[in-house]
Amino acid sequence: MYHPTIIQANVEKYEAATKTQLKRYTVAESQQVTEFLVDRLDEKGKPKTGWKKYELDFMRNEVVLSTLDFRYFAERYSTIPKDGVEGGGTGSIRFWDSQELALKLVENIQLANHEAAKRKEPIDGILIAWHKARQLGATELSRVLTMHRLCMYRDHRCMAASVDEDKIQELYDRDKLIYDNLPFFMRPNIGFDVKAEHLYFDKLNSRILYQISRQQSGVGQGRQFELAHLTECSSWENASIMIEMQFFPTLPQSQNTLALLESTANGRGNWWHEFTERVRHRKAIQWNYLFVPWYAESKKYRRQPPVDWQPSELSLLHGQKVYETSPEFVGKTVLLSREQLYWYETTRSQYVEAGTLNIFLTNWCATPEESFQHSNVSAFPPEFLEKARLSASSAKAVPYYFEVA
Repeated sequence: MYHPTIIQANVEKYEAATKTQLKRYTVAESQQVTEFLVDRLDEKGKPKTGWKKYELDFMRNEVVLSTLDFRYFAERYSTIPKDGVEGGGTGSIRFWDSQELALKLVENIQLANHEAAKRKEPIDGILIAWHKARQLGATELSRVLTMHRLCMYRDHRCMAASVDEDKIQELYDRDKLIYDNLPFFMRPNIGFDVKAEHLYFDKLNSRILYQISRQQSGVGQGRQFELAHLTECSSWENASIMIEMQFFPTLPQSQNTLALLESTANGRGNWWHEFTERVRHRKAIQWNYLFVPWYAESKKYRRQPPVDWQPSELSLLHGQKVYETSPEFVGKTVLLSREQLYWYETTRSQYVEAGTLNIFLTNWCATPEESFQHSNVSAFPPEFLEKARLSASSAKAVPYYFEVA
């Protein structure tokens, strides 16, 4: 449902078994025909006249392709709150560059799992530790991935968890926005719906449980979940117990398992810092590491500079750091544009004036090391530490050791 090779193989298998040909409509065609079919319904949700064969064929085609191909479903039938940079409102998802990084990782893991299954090897599933800068679409993509599986497949159990009731309400509202805007021929029947607690699709026997990190019973304890999405992981209290000891055992070793843990940094030395570094350095091998830096999404974080503006030394050092490290994190060499550098320099200066540079570097980090700032007052000011870090480029840095007598 994710990797093109697997999708194509499943499409061909379906076509051979049913002796039918699936058609890939454009996004505009799918949405136009769907609107026409909706207009054919009366006030009770029944067709005003009997369905014609081509209408039934279209509905079957869209359900099958949406089941087999996540992107087909998402681009046509997933309604999301649109970011302000896209004009706000709601509409179908158009994947950002930052989200494409996550999707590419999901696709590659699925393909590796698929090949491992052919060799009859045990499979951990698609498990991702998603460390990121601020506002890059991680939560939105995670909810679309989750709702696709819940609405299009049978017998799926999902956990959605975050730090407090407000965050859980947000996840629930995003899920209901997707559900409520699905076309009638794709929308599963709800068995029961407890706001921000439980959503159950009875005819599919698929359900989602919403929980908060501070509850006493433990997150997901005594259950299994093929799907999971945990947000704000760096802010969880007792995360080593709540997430690693209590939640991780609920994830079955299966090709069907998809678990996404996503968060920005929140200081150093906490569980999220320690865990993501373990994953990054392959010391928690069932998990896959994803770091998404601030510049990964080209639509955001830009500002028009004056004609005579020249970037500061620190901005140039930051641009050099991005140039050197971007292949590791976004798969290509990135040279920041003038608009991006100007946004970075002017926004950074506002945080410096407020004495909160550490917060800026956490929220809009270019490397994992930069994201994990001290939350307490350091013996060295953040400006000094930042310049030292930027000046030590990967090409010039020389490791050394020292001892304190």
